[in-house]
Amino acid sequence: MTPAKPMLMFVHGLLSTPLDFGEQVSAMPDDLQGSAPWLRGARPGATGERFDLVSAAADLAMSIELSGAPRTTLFGVGEGALVGLEVTLSRPDLPVDLVVAGPGLAAAAGASTQRRLTSLIPRRMLAARGVDKNRALRGLEEIAEVDLWGRLPELRARVLLLVGERDRAGRAAAEAFTRQATEADVRTVVVRGAGASPHTQRPADVNAALYEFIGVRPRG
Repeated sequence: MTPAKPMLMFVHGLLSTPLDFGEQVSAMPDDLQGSAPWLRGARPGATGERFDLVSAAADLAMSIELSGAPRTTLFGVGEGALVGLEVTLSRPDLPVDLVVAGPGLAAAAGASTQRRLTSLIPRRMLAARGVDKNRALRGLEEIAEVDLWGRLPELRARVLLLVGERDRAGRAAAEAFTRQATEADVRTVVVRGAGASPHTQRPADVNAALYEFIGVRPRG
């Protein structure tokens, strides 16, 4: 029986979709198995679902266990980074590394502000990106009540923080993350010329840092 490959799982935020990782997926080598699931409560058209951080993390943890992957890297953006962080904190038994793009957007402390800004975005603009406005607002409301950063001293994982050079909030959040996560192996890469979404604004630089962190050579 062929042993399972390490897995790279892409975790979108409430204002993005799995399609936003296209540049990273296209560079993923055959050494890895990939996954880009919809978060529970974020998938358009899914009835009776509501975003819940703990449940979303439990879904990902189950997928990791069922995959048989010897090691998994969770690449999270925005609220997806918080879901990945919840996985690493709640399931330290799982062999998981964490990659966070734009830590400023992932900070739970910023969710209330993000919710206010999202309420101003026309519904049709979000729909064009595959985002349901009502679902996003409900999810951000739930995130605002969570304090994962207060649990960072418990974190034991390897972590890569990817922040844009022009994202002042992201850089400040990365510094705060590193100060708090005293037991984790945290590395920060500042992506030159990028803002708050480095994986879409400077995908080649992000791919280089991401796949070096995992220990494989990107495709192409």
